[in-house]
Amino acid sequence: MDKIQILRKISQVFFFIRFVFISSLCLCFYGVLEQIFISGSTALIQKIIIIAIITLIFGRLFCGFACPFGFLQELAYKIKKRKKLPKINREIHNKLIYLKYFVMVGFLLLAYYLSTYAFCNICPIGFVSRLSGTLLALFLAILFIVISYFIPRFFCKYICPLGAFLSIFSIYPIFQLKLNNNCVKCRLCEFKCPMQIEITKNITQRECIRCFECMSACRKGGLSFKPFFFRR
Repeated sequence: MDKIQILRKISQVFFFIRFVFISSLCLCFYGVLEQIFISGSTALIQKIIIIAIITLIFGRLFCGFACPFGFLQELAYKIKKRKKLPKINREIHNKLIYLKYFVMVGFLLLAYYLSTYAFCNICPIGFVSRLSGTLLALFLAILFIVISYFIPRFFCKYICPLGAFLSIFSIYPIFQLKLNNNCVKCRLCEFKCPMQIEITKNITQRECIRCFECMSACRKGGLSFKPFFFRR
């Protein structure tokens, strides 16, 4: 395991312990917006602003380094060591990735018009972060962890409204994952990408969760993570 993966594992374990066992934090922007709509509280909004700024600079670093539910999904698909991660049909995948934006907008509208914590009541991320919630939230948490064994990061790719929110800020981040001149198009990076990004064709920054599995898989040093204004 290379240095960046060791660092990422330490970060994931740290935030998992912090979220679940110490502070029971929930940094989902849904919780913040629903609080604003229902009670007028803005106490957590500064934390969301900080995450948004980090995302504008580095991309979806929160998803790859800090999200407790993403960490559990990752453990699920790594139980079985695979040379090549399973993929969904490309045409279906290209349509499903937009589902999370409908989830994001739909639950925001429910929260606004019904004055209820619509998504918080069923959120598997929130359940994992607080170890409490509805039975439906528990069921969904277990369901998506099981699904992730067969389809890596299924919730992150297609459902997660927080991922949808952060992807808006990571359409063109300052630090970007790029191919360099060492790339030989062997596609080893694509075989290990849990987000099913066609790295050798087009690195979609907004879908990349900054897990850096692709860089770890590359044997030629064909990928770099640099500011967009740096040349390859």
